[in-house]
Amino acid sequence: MSLINKMLKDLEARQGGGLRHDARPIFHDLQPVAVERRRRHLVIGVVVLVTAVAAGVYALQRSIDVPRVSALPPNISPPVPPPPAAEPVVASAAAPSPAPAPAPTVTPAVIPPVAVAKPAAAKPAPAEPKAMTAPKVRAPEKKAPLPVKEAAEPARIEKTERKPSPEELAENAYRDAARAHASGNPAEAERLLKALLVSAPKYTRARELLAGIQLDGGRWLEAQDTLEQGVTLAPEHLPFRYSLARLYLEHGSAAQAEKLLEDARRAGHTDPELHAFLAALQQRGGRHAEAAKSYREALALRPEEGRWWLGLGISLEAQQEGASAQEAYRRALGSGRLAANLARYAEDRLKALTVR
Repeated sequence: MSLINKMLKDLEARQGGGLRHDARPIFHDLQPVAVERRRRHLVIGVVVLVTAVAAGVYALQRSIDVPRVSALPPNISPPVPPPPAAEPVVASAAAPSPAPAPAPTVTPAVIPPVAVAKPAAAKPAPAEPKAMTAPKVRAPEKKAPLPVKEAAEPARIEKTERKPSPEELAENAYRDAARAHASGNPAEAERLLKALLVSAPKYTRARELLAGIQLDGGRWLEAQDTLEQGVTLAPEHLPFRYSLARLYLEHGSAAQAEKLLEDARRAGHTDPELHAFLAALQQRGGRHAEAAKSYREALALRPEEGRWWLGLGISLEAQQEGASAQEAYRRALGSGRLAANLARYAEDRLKALTVR
């Protein structure tokens, strides 16, 4: 209430309460009616405002002093006591001005009842997640077993015997003949070899074995015929020529033997044995110059052969070429491949040439 009284005092002071030192004639403060009416309305508004503020303060204090209800039903709000009626505030007249209209009684604002909150509808509880289960794996369908067929008869394997080639037949026949000859049955071996040469006349090993069996039996003419056929059928096979040339020499046909070998050399054969054999035949015939030439051709192909160095020394010594003959004898001894009798002959000839 002290706040209201203070405000009233201030209002009275404004309206001219108290003596003023600068007092002027009263007519100077006269204002038009409209101005006075406006001032009155202002004063009334201030009073109403002050009254409302005081009522609010009083209601607030009353609400604080109300004892609290410890327990109330959940859905009923506590009653709100109505605010007490505001006491009328009389403004004292401070001046000879007309009395103001009585202040209107302020009706306390009615507080609307508190709306009872309806209980919220219970939300359905979220469904518990179902436990995840492993996807069912479909078991593989068991297929019905296939009907078992009656056991078929085992397949017949027909063996087809491959016919051996002519070369294979000739090789088999030669092996049979060689086994018969090694076992001491030369007649059976000769029979098999002759049969083989009828079907395979160029089978060189079979012809050589047959000629050897015939020579062992003293049938040199048959052996000669067998070898001559071989030279005709296989002229490139030098062993036929060597065997036949020896056979000619043994039976006094040295010229025929030399011709047989010379034909092979003219044909282009370069076997060192061919040149050495031909050199021996030429030396035997006394043609030492030709023999020395043939020996040199053979030694050019096989220089380590001591026998050919010895043959060359003999032909050179026959031609009165002592120094070259000594060198040939030394090379023959140095080879270390001479037989004992040939080595003694070379030493003797070397000593004889040295004394000279």
